[in-house]
Amino acid sequence: MPLRTFDIRARPQLALDHDLWESMSGAREVLHPVIKHPTPVLTPSTPWEAPGRGALWGPLHAERTTETGRVKLWYQSFDLYPGRGSNMGTRCQSIAESDDGIHFTRPALGLSEWQGSTDNNIYAIRQGDYARLIAAHSHGTIDSLHIDPTEDPAYRYKAVTWMGRDEMRYGRHGVAFSPDGGRWCEYAGNPVSRFKNAGDVASGASLRDCFDPQNSGPYPASKYALFPKMQVRRGRWSRRSFTIMFSDDSAPIPFTEFDDPKLILTADERDDDMAEGRLAAARDILLYDHPEDHRCEFYGVQVFRRGDVLLGLLWVYDASYEMSRLGTGNQYAIVEVQLVASRDDIHWRRVGDRQPVIPRGAPGAFDSHMIFYHALPIAVGDEWWIYYVGFNEGHTARSCYTDEMRETYWAGVATGTRHLPSIGLGKVRQEGFVSLAAGAAGATLVTRPLRAARGALQLNAAVRPGGEMRVEVQDAAGNPLDGFGAADCTAIHADGVRLPVRWGDRAGDPAWSQRDVRLKFSLRDAELFGFVCASS
Repeated sequence: MPLRTFDIRARPQLALDHDLWESMSGAREVLHPVIKHPTPVLTPSTPWEAPGRGALWGPLHAERTTETGRVKLWYQSFDLYPGRGSNMGTRCQSIAESDDGIHFTRPALGLSEWQGSTDNNIYAIRQGDYARLIAAHSHGTIDSLHIDPTEDPAYRYKAVTWMGRDEMRYGRHGVAFSPDGGRWCEYAGNPVSRFKNAGDVASGASLRDCFDPQNSGPYPASKYALFPKMQVRRGRWSRRSFTIMFSDDSAPIPFTEFDDPKLILTADERDDDMAEGRLAAARDILLYDHPEDHRCEFYGVQVFRRGDVLLGLLWVYDASYEMSRLGTGNQYAIVEVQLVASRDDIHWRRVGDRQPVIPRGAPGAFDSHMIFYHALPIAVGDEWWIYYVGFNEGHTARSCYTDEMRETYWAGVATGTRHLPSIGLGKVRQEGFVSLAAGAAGATLVTRPLRAARGALQLNAAVRPGGEMRVEVQDAAGNPLDGFGAADCTAIHADGVRLPVRWGDRAGDPAWSQRDVRLKFSLRDAELFGFVCASS
């Protein structure tokens, strides 16, 4: 049976996409975790953030302005950490800005009053408990301008938030909208999601990465999706898992109507085995531990599209202790972030052998226990930058802190032996979470049949000293096209995210857009992250 042709046009293709390759010989998949900035880039510093006892929190949302290159960061703060049970003190939703993405200022937004003044960077504020706040618990805030600029600008920013449980104990999620990311209004028809065993986390996602009115790409019919958490029973435990719900884009207001949830991500026995290893390695920093309570769950997932693949940054939650043993609910746990990928939105592959792509920090670091919130990557130069919240304490520990423990914690903060939750930064090569790598013996990679754009082929690749990479363009039967064989290709000896490929004086052929072709990569002491056939 002939293989289905992938119509890739000018969309970037990632090496981690196993469906892309018909054959691979001699290559190994290599995961590239983020390289972390050595210190947090944002820590509590204003009176409402309470330096010395307050925390910066998430969920986070980050954007980079194309015109100016400035980074804008949405975040939360609490002026009491560890809190007393659910009481986290004053809770603020705020915006910070930066020219370089590392040194941030807090602009005066004039939107919310704190102690008689609006001269602050707060756009929403709440006193008291950990109750719902508009857009404050939104995992995956969407700026839909580049997805569909024809939408009503009043709904440009889209957010999803937990609304608690109804009288039947069904979990509910609602949505909110903003024209500018600062002034939010909840949808009057909330909830938009309600089902049995729904959990308190749901992320929103764009299923497209550009405006495409003909929907000519690999996209599903829906522009948006929700990824709500669901409790799924396995063994002794009801475990946090994830579903997908596709939007009905014929609705009068976008991002308000969704289909039924479909289960897509749940931890398995191998995850439990790996959790045992991670908990054993972290034993010295665990506040509470009981071997009978050990297991793995998925706390959150943030999803974004790159080319023909959806990538998900999955929060892997290693539970070490049932807090019911102390008379409260929930679990003490540590959390890291792993990578998942899907071409069809339903079937997800665990990428990189389930190793962390945003790992917890070393013992004593501000992010030693949890990477619990993170923004989606933003492009800065040839890199993706990911902002995240690092925790120096495990999940839900704060609910069991006594006043004495809390004072000891703050004393440790003052001396630098403990750390309040703060915002860190991780960097990775654009499209570079995973490469297909070859050593000195070399490797060969052959794609399935492709229908490409008219323009030049460019590689995201790194060739080490003494290595090389060549590309042969073949017909659908695997025969080299005249003038585009491996011997005709100018060997690549460089490192870059858009390396041009040339065959003599030719960079491509407009005929590629009219026929099926295969690409055969030959590499030695080199890594391939992906490729694109540029549109011009």
